[in-house]
Amino acid sequence: MRALTGIGGGGLMTMATIINSDLIPFRQRGMYQVVQNVSYGFGAICGASFGGSIVDTIGWRWCFLIQVPVSLAALVLGYVVLKFPVKEEHAPGQKSQGLWQQIDFLGSLLLVLALSSQLVGLSLGGNELPWSNIWVILSLVASLVFLVAFFAVEATTTAAPLIPLKMLQGLHPVSTQIANVCCGMSAYAFLFTLPLLFQVILLDSPTKAGARLAIPSLATPLGGLIAGVVMSRWGKLAYLVRAGAALMCIGNVLVTLLRFHDSEWKYYAYIIPANLGQGIVYPGILFTFLSAFDHSDHAVSASTVYLIRSLGTVWGVAVTSAIIQNTLSSGLGEALSGIPDKWKVHPHKRTEWDVS
Repeated sequence: MRALTGIGGGGLMTMATIINSDLIPFRQRGMYQVVQNVSYGFGAICGASFGGSIVDTIGWRWCFLIQVPVSLAALVLGYVVLKFPVKEEHAPGQKSQGLWQQIDFLGSLLLVLALSSQLVGLSLGGNELPWSNIWVILSLVASLVFLVAFFAVEATTTAAPLIPLKMLQGLHPVSTQIANVCCGMSAYAFLFTLPLLFQVILLDSPTKAGARLAIPSLATPLGGLIAGVVMSRWGKLAYLVRAGAALMCIGNVLVTLLRFHDSEWKYYAYIIPANLGQGIVYPGILFTFLSAFDHSDHAVSASTVYLIRSLGTVWGVAVTSAIIQNTLSSGLGEALSGIPDKWKVHPHKRTEWDVS
């Protein structure tokens, strides 16, 4: 079910950006992207705050059920508002590629296998099995093999490639995508770890943990607004990427300074810089990458940005989870040395962090 949800929801932000690219000139597109980012940020804030309250009151299942009428309303609205363009006529004797022939099924399968193998290896290594175990090694090696095969397929496929290799040629596109991956890893490692801090360490209820996340998250749409104004008026894209990445770095450092008995305001204030930086750097990276290509390539380049960022988010959560698992495995036994029957607690805590 989660995979099905991911298939449906994964393209929504990408399609909104592609529609903006088709309809709006590049220099004027910043403020429209701001509206999109602010809408997304507002929804994320509502989800974080309402989700915790729903879990505490009527149960976690309603966190999913309540999305059904909202999704249906969005489906109807999209059908009514969005109009399909008239299909182009092809010259006599010229064959057009069908819809199914344009989908890169083999590339998609190889990418899923590469990520799945990597997640299995990172989840098992140092937790259920030692890093030297043959199954852990085979999982990580298989991930690398599938990834190499994926790029080989992308270079030769007759379908529409998931990541066109021409989008990864030259210093400008490559450096932008490296920043994209790193920011995606940082943002989701941050988002994955904070609820654990609030609920496992501070023993917050889901409602309070959601509130702690929701209030600083207001900085994300604010960062998007700042980015939109700067792009529309001055077009300083590189400065946006640098400033946003610096704020994310500062925010992560501040969170490492938090202590168990710190003042309440610190748990809110120290999270704000990373959220503000994320709101600035995401549109900055997107438009920096788009600026390297002609308008006719903006649709596929936008989808490339979102796909590579999503790879970074997967790696961020996987690596962070592996670090937490291994830290617990190596240090929890010693930390519980004075507690009777600690063996009853230790295995349970280790398996709680399984990312698979």
